[in-house]
Amino acid sequence: MSSTSIASSTVAPTSVGGYLSIREKIGYGLGDAGGTVMTCLIMNFLTFFYTDVFGLTPALVGTLFIALRVIDAVSDPLMGMVADRTNSRWGRFRPWQLWVAVPIGVIGVLTFTVPDVSMNMKILWAFVTYLLLSMSYTAINVPYCALINCMTTVHREVISCQAWRFVLCGIAGFLVSVGLPWLVEALGGDNVAQGYQRGVAILCVIAVIMFLCCFFWVRERVPLDVMGKFSPREHLSGLRKNEQLLLMLVMSFLLINVFNIRGGGYMYFITYVLHGSAVYASLFFTSVTVASILGAMIVNGLSHRIDTVKLYFYTNLVLAALGVMMWFIPAGQVYQNLWLVVIFINNIILGFTLTLHFSLMAFADDYGFWKTGIRSSGMSFAFNLFFIKLAWASSAGIISLVFILVAYTPGTGHQTPASLQGITLMETLLPAVFHLLLALVLRFCRLGNKTMARISEDLQARQLS
Repeated sequence: MSSTSIASSTVAPTSVGGYLSIREKIGYGLGDAGGTVMTCLIMNFLTFFYTDVFGLTPALVGTLFIALRVIDAVSDPLMGMVADRTNSRWGRFRPWQLWVAVPIGVIGVLTFTVPDVSMNMKILWAFVTYLLLSMSYTAINVPYCALINCMTTVHREVISCQAWRFVLCGIAGFLVSVGLPWLVEALGGDNVAQGYQRGVAILCVIAVIMFLCCFFWVRERVPLDVMGKFSPREHLSGLRKNEQLLLMLVMSFLLINVFNIRGGGYMYFITYVLHGSAVYASLFFTSVTVASILGAMIVNGLSHRIDTVKLYFYTNLVLAALGVMMWFIPAGQVYQNLWLVVIFINNIILGFTLTLHFSLMAFADDYGFWKTGIRSSGMSFAFNLFFIKLAWASSAGIISLVFILVAYTPGTGHQTPASLQGITLMETLLPAVFHLLLALVLRFCRLGNKTMARISEDLQARQLS
């Protein structure tokens, strides 16, 4: 990291909070769109790739995902402290989009590569590459998430940025979910492993370009002297006193479990329950992605009329009801079109959640600054990422446990009524349980619109005094 003063022409030093241009909102969104390429590969394809292409058992995959979370318990908070103390001519959080873009792209390709070695060496390869992918994602995502609080202090602009973010994330998810099955078939033919490697390589190049666009189009407007400099002990003390942030960490864990369990089961559900072809899989993921984009667009308007916390609460209640209803919908090849409609409706509403959730996460960071006088954006989002990764591990563990309980064996001819029910469970009742838990936790959230308006006024008054 450079010790160059932040008072550079590349960092706008005058406004602590203001309105952002569309170009800058798009640039901000592209930062997480690149991250979505990586997380979509992990959530929607990595478990399937490991079990059905790489050759690992479901139990080993679950163990791999859970074991790496021990390392994250150290690396994620450490990255938060590093990000909070970064001082470069480009700002505090923004330069990480530049520094990590190419390394994470290369590691992403290696993760989806099947080396021609013994099984023990393949297991080591899977462990090392996934570890590096997880750590590089931490290095680029923690500063990215904290970046929003350096761009603007206007809470409506925060929500607008999050809406743009998840619209673009939806497009990125579309590129991965719809594009990868087609790329695997087009570039690999009968060699599925080669198809995954080449298809992922193309997607990782796109992700790198997105990261770099974020770096070049976004500016940090909150100077370092406003953000403040605190010791690690002061940061941790401030986080412990921020009960709303602690609540948001629990909510992050619950929400990402929904996305990972459902996303991790999509390929199994499409292949074995609905008997869908590669073309149908692309159509299915198109429905998921378009619905998610529409949801992010719709919720931006709704948030101007309905309190953010209340809207998030009722969204989860509706999604829980839909999950229970989906359990009773018949499956099979003749019901493929019906499931496209059901998934489309569900994912429009599910598309509300990420925009609302990460807006509240940014609000919790402001709340902590207002309550304790300590701004710990890097640490806040580092712990949030750690809980997201815990959800990656728990969801992989849940999927593995379900497969163990139903004695899952890869291949269409090996599916039993129990295995088909287990796969369906991951798309219906299990997400419904997590949505109900989210709604319950939201009853304790105090980051409503009125509270945040008062906090914003107080923080502006402090800055002027």
